[in-house]
Amino acid sequence: MLRLLVLSVLAFATAARAAPSPPSEPLSAEELFRAATLGEARLSPDGQHMGVVVADQGDSRSLVIYDLKDYKPTGLRGAGSLDVSTFQWMGNDKLVFSVTQDKLYAWGLYSARLGRISDYTPIDTYDVTQIIGFPEARPGRVLVWCRSTVGGQIEPGDVVEMDADYKPFGSELPRRGDAIVRRLNPPKEGRVVFWASDHRGELALCETWSRGRYHFYRYAPGPKTWGEVPIHADARPMGMDYDDRYAWVVTVSPDVGYALRRCNLGSGALEEPVLTDPSYDIGTGGLHYSDAARRLAGVTYVQRKPVSAWFLRDYAVAQATMNKLRPSTDNVLVDHDSADKKFLFELTGPQHPGAHELLDMEAKTVRSLGDAAPWLKGRPLHPVVPITFHTRDGARLEGYEALPDGASTAHPVPLVILAHGGPWARDTALFNPVVQFLVSRGYAVLQPNYRGSSGYVPAVSLEGKFKFRRMHDDVTDAARAIVRTGLVDPKKVAIMGASFGGYLAVAGVAFEDGLYCCAVTECGVFDWKKQIDGYRDAINRGESMEILDEAARPGGDLANLDQISPIGHADQIHVPVLIAHGTEDNVVDVEQSRKLAKELRRRGVPTETFYRAFEGHGFYSYQDRVEFYHRVEAFLAANLGGATLTPVR
Repeated sequence: MLRLLVLSVLAFATAARAAPSPPSEPLSAEELFRAATLGEARLSPDGQHMGVVVADQGDSRSLVIYDLKDYKPTGLRGAGSLDVSTFQWMGNDKLVFSVTQDKLYAWGLYSARLGRISDYTPIDTYDVTQIIGFPEARPGRVLVWCRSTVGGQIEPGDVVEMDADYKPFGSELPRRGDAIVRRLNPPKEGRVVFWASDHRGELALCETWSRGRYHFYRYAPGPKTWGEVPIHADARPMGMDYDDRYAWVVTVSPDVGYALRRCNLGSGALEEPVLTDPSYDIGTGGLHYSDAARRLAGVTYVQRKPVSAWFLRDYAVAQATMNKLRPSTDNVLVDHDSADKKFLFELTGPQHPGAHELLDMEAKTVRSLGDAAPWLKGRPLHPVVPITFHTRDGARLEGYEALPDGASTAHPVPLVILAHGGPWARDTALFNPVVQFLVSRGYAVLQPNYRGSSGYVPAVSLEGKFKFRRMHDDVTDAARAIVRTGLVDPKKVAIMGASFGGYLAVAGVAFEDGLYCCAVTECGVFDWKKQIDGYRDAINRGESMEILDEAARPGGDLANLDQISPIGHADQIHVPVLIAHGTEDNVVDVEQSRKLAKELRRRGVPTETFYRAFEGHGFYSYQDRVEFYHRVEAFLAANLGGATLTPVR
């Protein structure tokens, strides 16, 4: 299934730079939607090795392991339709990694040891799993959260302890479930939305959804029981402290905003904040811990762009050093060694597809590990700037705007509203190939962070997070706000989105007559009754229960669901629609798209469809991505009338 990798990541980068496109040529879909050469990267705890997930020109994902003494690579390459998707270090000389088939189906969890990387061991197959911890007291064991299963060996939602060294006697491969050593059941009430281990790798925390709210539990390993932590409902766990009596949580209040503080797991008492932010949610970020100092080192999260707050000098100095060396990018710490000497940064930005650099504070060196998309170096990438807009009820919201060359009030350009999915996610100012693709075609792009988008004050992100029609109104208000600037042509406005953004795209043309010329929807939701029924079998059952509890309130208001579902208002759609969907989507049934297309065609609405087999909730195949955006390009050109721009000189 897997075979030894013979090319290094630098070889991939060199090959990609060998034949760049001439600078005068416009950005192509083939360039922008090609898989990034460099993906996930992690240091071994001792800082002697580094693992990187890489992709070649055929979009095959492999795992490269570097010896940092000489950067000599070894690794594993996916074969055929199989890819290495993610990995973690179990220690200094051992890894666990996941494999997917067709970039869609979970194919297994494997372990491998340095020096014998090709002698990998399958420890689980076909389940959708997430690593929770590696118990220090039992080397070779791994705690795994089963998010979804096809074989019935594990109950979805449970954590199991597996033997990563398991080798059966007398057979080539283990049977499913043979590597399971023990099972750790969640609390009896509710569905799990969060698991966490302590700093010894033992199961420690759990959060569930039940009775209309979240519940926070601490695991007692002796009696093997769960005890609910008496904590305020607005406090959300982020991870354990080195002192097992405490966890780190984020709270929110009108006077302080968001605050990161320690919580006593016995009493629920909260200590004074170590970090506050009045406007942006610290809890959407990630914690960094120092094993050397045995304390919390800092936190990274997103304001208008990625930010870091450090509580230890070594980390603050490393951040300042990288920022001084690379002032034109956002430099985000992604990993570090246990001695706090080597720091691995990802360099990002709206005009920077990404790169990894390793800062060695002891050796006083910085080594570039290559670019995520070296073929885009020197290509015309456009800036993306943060903006604010006001809604009809006075709320102040944020978003991001990108303008093509030549756009001005004297030369207004066509506009594409690009609505993000989720809805409990948000757009950022990171590199986005869709934005660059659209701007390079002469379209202005607006990405509104409507209410319900994560990372903002409660009035934006938390209150009314299931008011889907109000989210639509916010997107409408954002579109009208940019039209009022005079920079865009009010007669050439389109709306586009995927998943919940696909819902917003079709809601836009159904409920806002005359605003949009056309819509593009990918894997969208158009019938909320059908969608809520489907959520009963969704992978994350905790979140699905929350949606079931909340979306139709008050009193299970099914009439409200009809009111906000575009499928029941197809007669109000009069502009062309491009409908795209993967036929294997297990989040939104493709039949929702098929039914919408049928309804629109029956009413004489110009309708195009783009369905692809072996695709799920999005297009993961490089060929399908490229073909889809060629279709989008032709569709927008036909229905927005093309773009008239001042030539770039």
